[in-house]
Amino acid sequence: MPVPKTTDQLKEFLENHKDFGKINGEEVVSVRQDTTELSNIFVTKDTYYKSMLRGTVLTYSKSQIATSALTLFLTDESIYGRQIVPKPADSGWYNTEYATFVPANTYELACSRAREIGFSESDLLTYALNLFANNPGINQIYDTYIENLCKQHNVKADYVELKILGWLKYQARKKRLELSLAAGKFVDRAKLP
Repeated sequence: MPVPKTTDQLKEFLENHKDFGKINGEEVVSVRQDTTELSNIFVTKDTYYKSMLRGTVLTYSKSQIATSALTLFLTDESIYGRQIVPKPADSGWYNTEYATFVPANTYELACSRAREIGFSESDLLTYALNLFANNPGINQIYDTYIENLCKQHNVKADYVELKILGWLKYQARKKRLELSLAAGKFVDRAKLP
């Protein structure tokens, strides 16, 4: 079967192969384009900052960080086959909201698994973000990036981290200003899907 090279060939292919990806007329893959808004879900401040620092170095958005973290949670072997999984923190420590959007299917799968092990949504997100922030590969990339900036500017790592967090705050407020100007009034929350 040659690869279609024209619009007519594409149309012909699609018309003649409607059974591709189906078993007994049902699609074998369900791709959802919808997202779920995470709001009123709190994590520890340390987890929030650690995951944001590492994600920023990877040029991930907040949404991409959360999505990657939830995927790590779903693939974390330590939560399977155990009746009790230690919670990441006492609920009183969850004081920083992690507001963003994530793919709905990923979040639903993660929430389902979290309920099975007795986790709240805050437990889930804190645990998942910790998996992301403590991933050895991600930390190797992060450490190299920070080390290079330290050498380049003759500064210490905590100074570089402070500047990255300042950059994040600046970008968030810049986006809020853009949204406020477009809305003709101050926008309190600058989350976008």
